[in-house]
Parts: sequence; C-alpha cells; structure tokens
Amino acid sequence: MTIPDTVLKHFVNRTGLVRRRGGGLLLLALLTQACGGSSGGTADEASAEEEEVHARAAVTVGYVAADTVADVLHLSGVTAYPAKDVLRATTTGYLMAPVPVPGQQVRAGQTVFTLQTKESRTLHLDRLTGDPKLRFSGIIRIPSPRGGVLATVDKLAGDYVQDGEQLGTVYDQSRFGFVLDVPVTQLRYVHTGQSCRITLPDGRVLTGRVAEPLPAADVAVQTQRYTVRPLGKVPQLPENLAVTIDLDKTAPQLARTLPREAVLTDETQTSFWVMRLLNDSTAVKVPVQPGPEQNGRIVIKSPVFSPHDRIVLTGNYGLDDTAAVKLTR
Repeated sequence: MTIPDTVLKHFVNRTGLVRRRGGGLLLLALLTQACGGSSGGTADEASAEEEEVHARAAVTVGYVAADTVADVLHLSGVTAYPAKDVLRATTTGYLMAPVPVPGQQVRAGQTVFTLQTKESRTLHLDRLTGDPKLRFSGIIRIPSPRGGVLATVDKLAGDYVQDGEQLGTVYDQSRFGFVLDVPVTQLRYVHTGQSCRITLPDGRVLTGRVAEPLPAADVAVQTQRYTVRPLGKVPQLPENLAVTIDLDKTAPQLARTLPREAVLTDETQTSFWVMRLLNDSTAVKVPVQPGPEQNGRIVIKSPVFSPHDRIVLTGNYGLDDTAAVKLTR
C-alpha cells in the first residue's frame, strides 16, 4: 500500500516522526492504531455500558406485613322504603291550592291535599252563610296517615280528579332500609342479625344489620332477598339507589399480606408469582398461592416469606426469572 506524500508529510509534522525508507508500512500501522484502535475500544466500552444500563429494570421493593383480614362477601343492594302510603282522592272534584311539593316533610294527621267537589264549585257552597247545621262547603281534606316525607305529587292545583285517583305518596323514613340480593349459592353465609357494611355510591360507609328474609326469590337470577336495617344516623337517600353490602364470611384472622401490585399472574389467572430480590441487582420468580384481597392487599397463603425478604412492587411486570434490576427510591 502506498501512502500519499501529502498525508505522510502532514503526519510527520504533527507527530515529529522522521520519515525513513520503508516507513510507509510503519506509518500505516501507527495511523491505524491511532485512529482506529483507541476509538474502537472507547466505542465498545460505551456500547457495553449502555447495554448494561438498559438491561437493568428500575424497581422498588416492599415487605410482607401482618394484617387482620377476613373473607368478605360483596353483594349488591338498593335503598327501599317498605312503609309507604298512597294518598288518594276520596271524592270527585277539583284539587285546590296550595299543593305540596315532593320532599316536603309531613306529620301524621296533617292535611296534605284539599279537594272541592264539583257541586260546591258550581253552586259556591263554600260562600253560603246561614244555619251552621245546614252549611256544607264541599271542601274535603285529605290528611297523611303517618309522618314522613312526601315522595311524589301526581297532580297540580286546579286539576279535576276522580274518586280513588292517586294524588301522591308519603314515605315513612323511620322504616327506611336496604334490600339485599343474595345468590342462592351464598345463602349459607347470610343469616338474620348478622352485621354488615353498606357502601354508598359516594364512598360513605354505613353499618347495618340483616333483618329478615323476604318470602320470595327472583326466578331469573336465582337470588334470595333480605332486608337490611341501618344502624345509627342515616343521610336522606332516595329509593332504588344502588349500594354495595359487605358481609364477613369468616372471622377476622391474622395473615401475611402484600400490596396488590406485587402479585403477578398469567392471562388465564391460574398461575401467580412475585419477584423477590436475591441481592441488590438480581430478582427471582417465586410462585405463590394468593388468598382473599382486602383494602388493596392480598393474603399470601404460601410460601412463607421472611419479614426481611424484599419483594418487587413496581417495575416487576414482564421480568424473567433471575432478571437484572436496579433499585430506586
């Protein structure tokens, strides 16, 4: 190989080397070592370092904890007012003002609706004076048989109503409760007098007690209905509001638990495992048998982990056995 004189001259001037006969091959070797050797080694080292960094997954770890847990049965229910009264017209006539509004509180015996017969309106009997014994105004008052809240008002002032027509409904708030739907396969876990927890849609939790079973089952979905009485103060709730009712299937017991995100599973949810650290840079796959979940933590039935075992909490998804990891805070 012949090196151009301009290249040799430039290299000699830069390095101070003396050109000698046959120095072309020596100079070529020096050029190769200077330009290719050092840069190639640096590139290989950087590539290896970069590969090592990318191969390690950033993870955080946690530890097993001893918690008091119970096997909980989660069921659905609705709010209900089992005691309600329908207020009906007792004669044919016109509904007089003022007409109450839904949500209004009423007392037992309080007049809720007032009717005027068509004869009274035509003859103005309510304006006649004379012998009180012969006076008939044609004004009919319809009271509430019990105290409660006026749930519906079906007519407006001035409407003409027939005898027996519905005017409104009054709910007895003192008899407010919940209707619990229990699948027939779970009936052995529910009994009268059992305490329960009622979770409202906004997250509030009420305490309650199973009262009595209703003597009918839903044929389509095969569920038995129970009534549930709330304990303590209850906010004013509408009827047919969907709630969640939790009952304990077993007595509370002490168990070792892990956060939900620490337990991994396959697509069929038949195999479960966690990633445990062997050292600061290696995580191994450990099959586990999970138990019930409560408050975001899962009971680990087996194996028995030491309180000092470090379990990967985040960054564990997709890791293989003996995966290289890097601890982060």
